[in-house]
Amino acid sequence: MELLDQLEAENPEDPSLAPKELSEWACIYIKYLQIFRKLEMAYDQTLQPQKRQDMKKALEACMGRMLEIRHWMVKLNRGLDFVQLDDLLVDLKLTPDVLEVPVPRYFIEDRAKELNDRDKFLQVLLEKYQQADQSAEGASSSNGGDSNSAAAVNAVSSGPPLLQEEAVAIILRNERGRQARERMRMVASAKRSRALEEKRRQAGIPLAKDDAVTKIQSMLRGHLWRSRTRREANQEQVFIGMKPQPVDPKTDPQVIEAKHLLSRKQQLLDPETGTLKKYDDAVVALKAKVKETEGEDMREAIQDKINAWFIANRSPETGEYPDLPDVDAGGSKSILNPPLPTLEELLADDPAAGGKDGKGKGKPASAKPAAKDGGKGGKDAKKGGGKGDGGEPSGATETISSSFIPLIEASVAEYIGKWQERPAPSGPSWEQQYDAELLKDELRPLVFEEIRQQVDEEMTCLLANLKELVAAEAAAKAGKKSKKKGGKKGKGKKEKGKKEKGAGGAKGKKKKDPTADRSMESLFAELASNGVLTRIPRVELADYLGGYSYMGATLEKAGIIPDPSLAQIRHAVTEFGILPLGSQSVHPRLPHIKSILLYGAPKTGKTMLAQAIAHLSGACFFDLSPRNTDGHYPGKAVAMLLHMVFKVARTMAPSVIYIDEVEKVFVSDKKKAKEFGGQEPFSRIKKDLLRELKALGPGDRVLVMGCSREPWLAAKKDEKAFMGTWGKTLYLPLPDYASRRLIWPGLFARHGGKLQYDFDLSTLAQLSEGYSAGGLKD
Repeated sequence: MELLDQLEAENPEDPSLAPKELSEWACIYIKYLQIFRKLEMAYDQTLQPQKRQDMKKALEACMGRMLEIRHWMVKLNRGLDFVQLDDLLVDLKLTPDVLEVPVPRYFIEDRAKELNDRDKFLQVLLEKYQQADQSAEGASSSNGGDSNSAAAVNAVSSGPPLLQEEAVAIILRNERGRQARERMRMVASAKRSRALEEKRRQAGIPLAKDDAVTKIQSMLRGHLWRSRTRREANQEQVFIGMKPQPVDPKTDPQVIEAKHLLSRKQQLLDPETGTLKKYDDAVVALKAKVKETEGEDMREAIQDKINAWFIANRSPETGEYPDLPDVDAGGSKSILNPPLPTLEELLADDPAAGGKDGKGKGKPASAKPAAKDGGKGGKDAKKGGGKGDGGEPSGATETISSSFIPLIEASVAEYIGKWQERPAPSGPSWEQQYDAELLKDELRPLVFEEIRQQVDEEMTCLLANLKELVAAEAAAKAGKKSKKKGGKKGKGKKEKGKKEKGAGGAKGKKKKDPTADRSMESLFAELASNGVLTRIPRVELADYLGGYSYMGATLEKAGIIPDPSLAQIRHAVTEFGILPLGSQSVHPRLPHIKSILLYGAPKTGKTMLAQAIAHLSGACFFDLSPRNTDGHYPGKAVAMLLHMVFKVARTMAPSVIYIDEVEKVFVSDKKKAKEFGGQEPFSRIKKDLLRELKALGPGDRVLVMGCSREPWLAAKKDEKAFMGTWGKTLYLPLPDYASRRLIWPGLFARHGGKLQYDFDLSTLAQLSEGYSAGGLKD
């Protein structure tokens, strides 16, 4: 219901109250983001499988509308991708956490089996071709990635087995070293004891037994009192709210809630007794039952309608039967469910409107002059820059697209119609049970379609036999003369068909596929063997640590365009990369972003963000970096490499094509190109890359990710081609003070350490100014 309320607020009855300014659209965007977060959590924890399907439609429609508004905000913000909302958050009394865009977990969980099979197949190929995945480990460590996960993915390959003599020699050498180190430790301890005794003897103050006991007691009592004082001071600070209270895992509500959510997730995804497994088994069983009980009735109904259509459309002169519609055109679908006539067809059939029996032959008398005037107006408008009479612009103002509003209304209406009045099933696990009658209603169209295809095959064979009988009867009646005429006529038709086919082939000529005779598995294996198709570490977007900037709006008011904060980088990568790439229904309806450029100083997390996009969207990862492909596919064979990469990427979508040092690909100066090194010039993939990138359409979930640390190299004549390639360009700055305060505790926690509450983190953050996140880690 919140979605419908939001639509009403977005489209009020009074047009003057509709949102127009950037701040108004920003409020609507934040509201959609809050609804999206709630829907994602609800979908993730819902156990009823049929409710999950209907909820997913509303979730994706809400996500699409949120992204539509996000693109519109960029247009209202003078084309700047980062919108400063800190003043608006203060007015709404919200924290910056509300702007964190969640990544739906079903991107990976709903495709878990597919992704596991793909990873296993890729791992087998890498082992077969002895390809160690060192590139992913090196890229992750240089950009602040998770070293533990990278080490888990990139296991060290063991060498050949040692001989017995070599193994014994290594063991003996290590044992002698251990014994030597132990002797040195004992000698050092004895040396320290002798030095202490010598110092005491030289002081000339012998320590009596009672004095020693007194000294020990004073030291112990001082230690106990200092500990007690610190403990009481800590309790006092906790009591007055200056320190957080210690967390008990047994009574902490957040820990308890996390355990409860995890248990519900296990009930849903358990491979043997999970709700989804039971639902899949029920779908198979009920589908077979529907086919068994209702299949014959469906078959008879389909056959009767097709037979009636044959009789109604049979030629009365020759007795010939009409052809069944092609499979590509839907087969008998148009017979069973004929489409409604269009307005033009109705006007053409109406004699009063000048249709078939009228003089106008289906066209109004004023159509031709109007078309001419319209054509002249189009030329004049083109010459005059879109101006009408009086020199004023005639075009309407640009408005926000609304592709997802009908989807939101339909999904909400469908959910309410199905589940609002439906009684809950009985039983202890009622929230996990599927609705059998509702499932049968969903399966009937699928069963009907399968039976229709079978009937089409049967009717095609029957129609061929009937045509042979009709042709035989006609030949018997007409005699030899009609046979000769029929042969000539058939020959003419054949020649005419050949001409049409040749003309059509010349007109619709397409580029030949050089890998048409190869299977997708062989292309996949070849790219994996050459290190182009790689495995990536399980990088989360939360690993890109960084805070939000609270001075962005203030700087913009002063005429200064601020650098984006690291939190804004996370948001932009999620909205422009992960969400469109992960959703098959959302991607075609959004503004198509084919490529994203990440540029900034070394070790600012560019590669890690590209890996996070691929991991969180469940995408294949292709590494087309010039240094990675150097030595492979030399000369003109690089065109085959680009063709295979984009072909496999389309088939295995979603896919991420990663290119590091991409600015060097666009450098045309040969003197500069020689300084880059390598066996092949870095720019060899430029021509084919631009061609393949241009061929990507809205339905192709392929994203080209470029990373650049020296974008100024592509200057002068190379700048236009370089900057025109990217749909979005995101600058990754060095972390500011607020981000460094978050990065340092994260780095300590990643290595198993924990900072005390009174640790002077502020000084550490000040001293590390000017360092990148990867530099802090190193």
